[in-house]
Amino acid sequence: PNACALVQCPPEQPQAMVSLPTVVLVKVVVLMSLLAASLAAPLASTNTEAPPCADVDSVLIQPVIRVAPQCFRQCPQVCRPVAELLELVVGHANSSVLEHTGCSFEQELQCLYGEPSCKVLLVIANSSMDVPETAEELRLRCADLAGNQTTSTSTTSSTT
Repeated sequence: PNACALVQCPPEQPQAMVSLPTVVLVKVVVLMSLLAASLAAPLASTNTEAPPCADVDSVLIQPVIRVAPQCFRQCPQVCRPVAELLELVVGHANSSVLEHTGCSFEQELQCLYGEPSCKVLLVIANSSMDVPETAEELRLRCADLAGNQTTSTSTTSSTT
């Protein structure tokens, strides 16, 4: 028999409420796949150069580096921003915090879009989050975010 016929079942949740756990699940799967890739492909260097992002103190970035080590060699300026964004994702930061943090590193992150070896990172990130797909899209989103802050600040100032 139908269990809802015996007891009162709660109404079905709207789709928006169901999507949040799905997004979190996708992020966990992406992080787990990065970890698996890092275990399968140890970071090896054929010469004595320092490993990418050696100066960044974050265990979260190491699996990502192993997925695209050449990206981090070509774009060392993205090490700290990527590490900080990963910390926020794992800490379940909301999209607004992620956007503001990403835009605070806009200049550094531009390299990801021009370096072919970084493409895999953008594809992985886009599989679970709404990440700009081009350098121009990043620039426009950050300009829009800055414009909204300016408008919000000036509106607040003019009403006081």
